[in-house]
Amino acid sequence: MASPVAFGARQHTGTRVLGAAFYEAVSYGPSANEIANIYASATPNSPIVILVHGGGWRKQGALGRFELPSKNLQAAGFTVVEINYDQDSRATPAFPVEPNEVAASARWAIAHAGAYNGDPSELFLLGGSAGANLVDLAGQELNAANPGTVRAVVSLSGPTNFITLMPMLEENTFSNEDFNLSVHRALGMEESSVFPAAYAQRWSPALQVSGKTCPAFLIFNSAEEFIPLSQAQDLYSSLIAAKCNATLSVQPGSEHAFMYFRDVKAQVIAFLRAQ
Repeated sequence: MASPVAFGARQHTGTRVLGAAFYEAVSYGPSANEIANIYASATPNSPIVILVHGGGWRKQGALGRFELPSKNLQAAGFTVVEINYDQDSRATPAFPVEPNEVAASARWAIAHAGAYNGDPSELFLLGGSAGANLVDLAGQELNAANPGTVRAVVSLSGPTNFITLMPMLEENTFSNEDFNLSVHRALGMEESSVFPAAYAQRWSPALQVSGKTCPAFLIFNSAEEFIPLSQAQDLYSSLIAAKCNATLSVQPGSEHAFMYFRDVKAQVIAFLRAQ
């Protein structure tokens, strides 16, 4: 069995519930930010979910802020790997660093699956907001390199097409200055007004779909939130055109990403179990 600790990380086991366990701040890569809280399933050979937070590619809170959805999924029979990852800055844009680290966490989880009652052949990605953009990208890229690595992706309120998103930001079609700054910094534009079209296209999940290798997708977006619904529709349309397995679910109201997870939890679990 693989050791549950890599790169010299700390291991903590929390209260066991029917054999389930909690491991805190486990390193999955060489960077100090490449750490995960792991909610191990009580049952051997359980599906694995990599859970990826948002924060506009630039804001990172303490691990554990998504303890509730992680425990929800753990109780449903999944081993959950909730990760942190390096963030962008004025000097370094989000891509390819951030999707690469999400992909690295997935490869690490596969390699160490047995230590946490996980099944390396049943890997899922779940992300919200900027984290949804990252799992959309990482899921497709992992499968392009090794088809079938990722069974499915659950995408909550993700920016999926920077080419169509940027004109909306420039024309103030919707108002969220913090998100506007996040997109500019993610694309390396904070100090410049020049839109890097080729770079933006490369990191737009809706523009990178391959029908031969794409995982199944369950896409969510609220009807009136600050991420335009058209972003979810762009990804969904690309997936359907490529004959991928995709579902789009539009939530009423204006809640964003993990803020509505309580309302879609049953749908997410049912979708993951069906893959």
